[in-house]
Amino acid sequence: MTASVAIATCSELPDLDAEGRLLRDALRACGADAQAAVWNEDHEWDRFDAVILRTTWDYFHRIGEFLAWARQIGSRLINPPGMVEWAADKRYLLELAGDGIPVVPTQYIEPGGRFELPPGQFVVKPAISAGVNDAATYDQHRVEAALAHVRALHRAGRAVLIQPYFRRVDVDAETGVVFIAGEISHTVRKGPLLSLDRPIEHGPWREEDMSARPPEPDMLGLARRVHDLAAARFGIPLYARVDALRDDDGLPVVLELELVEPSLFLQFEPGSAARLAGALLERIRCSVC
Repeated sequence: MTASVAIATCSELPDLDAEGRLLRDALRACGADAQAAVWNEDHEWDRFDAVILRTTWDYFHRIGEFLAWARQIGSRLINPPGMVEWAADKRYLLELAGDGIPVVPTQYIEPGGRFELPPGQFVVKPAISAGVNDAATYDQHRVEAALAHVRALHRAGRAVLIQPYFRRVDVDAETGVVFIAGEISHTVRKGPLLSLDRPIEHGPWREEDMSARPPEPDMLGLARRVHDLAAARFGIPLYARVDALRDDDGLPVVLELELVEPSLFLQFEPGSAARLAGALLERIRCSVC
């Protein structure tokens, strides 16, 4: 039987991005019927054996609608709805910290909540977002701008994260560790995206400075711990990306655990698109065994 797969995207990328097309081609090479489908448009979703989240990068603008749609797709959604709902709100960083994972120190402030700005340079961003949408960095000379940013997000009903800005990221960048079906696939270098006085961006994504990065044992170890905590709670995700950076002491700390719609940078690891396609089709096969 030919598997039918919807690769969920947004209306701004109806034909996916280059990475999504790599996955589509890999699925078709395996004999699957794979096609792009805009998540908030009318489709006969029931006819697909699986719906894999990829470039749904506008989801945070309509998070309630998106999560309701995810629940409608149910067990055919990859990653599954419960995992997606948990990972869409970066409140999960507090849970990871409670489980002993070193994360970037994070204040999570609901609208109307009290908070303190940290010393030095820091970041203000929404708790539910994608990329650097509505995120900015400030320092003690820009406190009024930071407060205005927090107030604007709160007026829009959005919870806010405030985190210190570790300056090593300007040189070392971030490390993204990509998992496919529970195994580490590859690591990438993610160049810094924020700088002082850069205008706040409101688009769903921005082109990133990316390159392959040799694996670093301490980064891999931290990423594995984070991945396995999520897997113990929700089951092994088909795909995951753990983003980490080094703090002022050079120790790795988690910035994000991406389980909803992360770029997996398949173009930096030959064979990774085929592995992802194979793992997805194996899950479809096992679901009907």
